[in-house]
Order: sequence, then C-alpha cells, then structure tokens
Amino acid sequence: MNNQETNQTKAGTGGFSFVWNGGFSYITYLKKKSNVTISSDRLMIAVQNFILGAFPSSLKTTELTFSNIKTVSIGSRINWFDLIFSTLFIIVTVISKSLWPLLLTAFFLWRTFNTCICITEHHGNKIRILTNSKASANTFVQTISQVVNQYIETAASVENGALLEVSQPLIPTVENNKKKMIFLFTSTAIVAIAILFVSIQSKGGFNNKYVEWVKEGTITGTDLKMSQVLENKTYFSNVEWKEVQEEGNNLDKFVMYQATFSDQGVKVAIRTVFQVFGENHYEAVETSSDGEILHTSDWYVFLADMADRYKNVAPPVKTTQIMEPKQEQSPAAEETRTPSEDSSAKSSNVTTPKTDESNLTSFTKWSPSGPDVTVPLQLDGEKVDLQVGLDSPNGVKILALSETLKQGWSLQLDTNVGGGSPFDDLGDLKEGFNLYIKDYNFENDTTPEVVIAASDGKLETYVWVFGYNYLFTENGTSPLDLIWHGEGQSDVILEGNKILLPFGSQGLFDEYVFSNNTFMKQ
Repeated sequence: MNNQETNQTKAGTGGFSFVWNGGFSYITYLKKKSNVTISSDRLMIAVQNFILGAFPSSLKTTELTFSNIKTVSIGSRINWFDLIFSTLFIIVTVISKSLWPLLLTAFFLWRTFNTCICITEHHGNKIRILTNSKASANTFVQTISQVVNQYIETAASVENGALLEVSQPLIPTVENNKKKMIFLFTSTAIVAIAILFVSIQSKGGFNNKYVEWVKEGTITGTDLKMSQVLENKTYFSNVEWKEVQEEGNNLDKFVMYQATFSDQGVKVAIRTVFQVFGENHYEAVETSSDGEILHTSDWYVFLADMADRYKNVAPPVKTTQIMEPKQEQSPAAEETRTPSEDSSAKSSNVTTPKTDESNLTSFTKWSPSGPDVTVPLQLDGEKVDLQVGLDSPNGVKILALSETLKQGWSLQLDTNVGGGSPFDDLGDLKEGFNLYIKDYNFENDTTPEVVIAASDGKLETYVWVFGYNYLFTENGTSPLDLIWHGEGQSDVILEGNKILLPFGSQGLFDEYVFSNNTFMKQ
C-alpha cells in the first residue's frame, strides 16, 4: 500500500510492538514506534516519535484499563501532505507527460494510505496506533478483544461483578467515514491546484498568450518562427520564455527570452525583453550578453544571423562580436579608466569604428531654391528613399518612402534644438540655411544611421540622427526613428563612431560618441 514499513511482533505473551516508518507531518519526515504491553487488567501504550526518522522525541506513555475500553476498531489513515504532493504530481504528469513526475506520484501515493488501530475510551478519548499492515492490525484487535472479554467474563462471575461499567462484550469494528474521506480528497485537490497555479504564474503563465505571440511570431524577411530559431539545440540551451513586469509599468505587456548561446566552445548568457503589442506584433526593448546591455539593433542583427544559420547559410562575423563574453578587467585598471575611455571601450566592444572622416561637403545638399532631392538608402536589406523638398503650402518635407510597403512617413525635425532653430514660424528654412543628408554607419554593421543637418555654414548648425526601425514592416510605423539631436556652428564632422561639432576659430569642437543607440558627449 505504501512504503511505510511496519513491523508487528508479539512481545512474549503480553505485548505488541509496532514500527511505522511514517510520512511527512508538517513537511517533516516522521517515524513512530508504538509498544503495547498487556497486563492482567490494563494496557500500557508507549509511543515515541523520531523526527527525520532518526532523532527521538520524548516517550509518551498511556495506561488504559480494560474496564475503560469502549470500542476497538480498524480504519484508514491518510497522510494529508503526502496526498497533496501525489495529487500535484498527477497533474504535472498529465501536463508534462514526463517520467519523473510519474515516479514522484507513485512515491507519494505509496506513502499516503495507512491502517490505523483506534481504541476508544468511555469518555470518548481515542488512542490511535499506526500501521500499514491490515493483517497485523486484525491480529492485534482480535487479541485485545479476547483479553478484554475474558476479563469482563471473569469479573462478572465474582461478587459485585455487576457493578462493572463494561457489561457488553467487546467486538472489533471497521471505521468507514466517507464524509471525512471526501473532505480530504477535495481539500487536497484544491490545495494542489492552487500550488500548481502559483507555480505556473511565477513562470509567466501556462500557455501565456503574450509568450505564445512572441514565440510563434515570424522573423522579418523569413518564414521562420522565433521559437524555431531561438530554441535551436545546436546553439541554445537553458531556454526560458516568460512574461515579466517592467518596474513602474502595469499597463504594457513584456515577454523575456533568455538562454545560453554556445558557439565554437564559447558560452554566453543572452537575455532579451520584448514589448508585446499584439499577435506577431512586438519589438525588443532591452537586450544583454553576459549581463552587459547591448543595443537593440544588435539583437536584430543577431536574430537575422541565427535565422541564416538555421537555414545553413554562412553567418556574418557580426554575431560573434556581439555575443562574445565581457573581458575581465583588473580593479586597478577599472579605477584608473576615465569616463571618455569607458565610453569608447563600450563602443569598441561592439564594432570597430571607421577611420575616415566626412564633413558637410560630402553630404547630399538641398537648398530651398532648388528642386527636390532623393537619397536612396539600404537599411538592413530594405530599400527606403529619403525625399527632401518644399512642402505645401509652407514648410519643408522630409519623407521616408518604403519600396516594400509602398508607403511614406514624414520625419519630424525638432524645431528647437539648444534654444535655437533653423526654421521660421511657418516651418520654412531661415535665409542662408540649407539641409544636408547623409547615411553613415557609426557601428560598422549592416545598417547605417541617417544624419540630417541644417546649417548656414557660418554660425549655426543643427544636427539630427535617425536610426533604423527593424519592425516598421510589421507594425506600419516609420522606418526611421529620431535617436539624437545636437547643435554646433560651422560644420559637422563624422569620424568613426563619433560626431564632432566645431566651434570658434581655434580648432575646438564638441565630441559625441555613439553608445547605446544614442550619442554621449565626451
């Protein structure tokens, strides 16, 4: 019936000994020994518990005279905690269809059911002796019944025997409390389901729709699902998807993906959080490698690379650069590094900056008196034309036209940069100003950024930098998002992963380094 080993031996001619290798009482393994000694007119019952099966508690002894025994019965005893665990693992077995929860189910079921000998006094008090053997229990109660009945018969035959409280023979009975059994099973099922529900919720929910929307979403430009690529056992292990809560945000929905990425003997812990807007409509808002925060654009390059690998296409070098572990650094080096060196190091961990320079003379120029100009862009394989010209009836138009979606979006330039503006109240460029456009790759990856400048070539220059929106084909938003703007004087110099804005006539300039999808002033 269960794994509780109960030994029942007759101790000479006047006693029984029971050993019950019990179950879990308040989540503590319990072993119980019961010794019953039969004397001429009473029972001596000594019970001792062994916590964790080894540490004895104090011995508890009870004396019970034969004349005070009202009934002797055999019933079933259910270990409630064991029943909860067995029910819980039954549910887990059905859901997971795995072997290990089935083995645990059998283990706890084995511990759940016991046989209990119950001796009831005339005052209603009950003494219970646990065993897992019905045969041993039957032998014991039959012996006790015979001894007590012989005592009653002998006592009744002597003088004043009629004054004994026990006048009826003792007959062993079988307890059958159906209401109690129903209550135990019902409460056990409720508790087990509650535990399972809390566990599932802590993991982001079972069949959580937001998790499923991301896992079943398709990778841009392919027919592959996210789960197909990101659960590829060749590269990924310890994969986990779950819904998470962003601090201070109870309205939006976020799903986290994390796994161990292995390539060429190097293992890296990667983690990405997606904001979910709807079915197959989400975007990465945070990504990291071994705890180091990366640009979300790096995630999409990595994802595209892994999709190529899934299709057995040779991967670009970019992925191994993004996903390489952080280099350990001595505390002394960490202390002596300046903020400028720290920012440059973060950028160089991702890409190798360009060494060439570009200024406004290399930009595509548009003057308000001239015709519209179109700058073709190649953004991660997407063809986008940037059209610049006069708007109607007033202002300047800067349109990003997608050849894929056959749709255009207006790029908005902040008209108040650093307290000044190149535009008048109607949105037209002020006299002497021209617009300059250039696509420039600050990260030396597959997708350039777009730099737009408005300058009079003398005292005022305003700069806006737009980054590529990898999800624009899915959610219908603009392919270019504003990531930074700044102000200088006569020129704009692009050098490697930096923007230099000269000021004055002494060769001085402000330096901005590309980091975390924006620019940091040095």
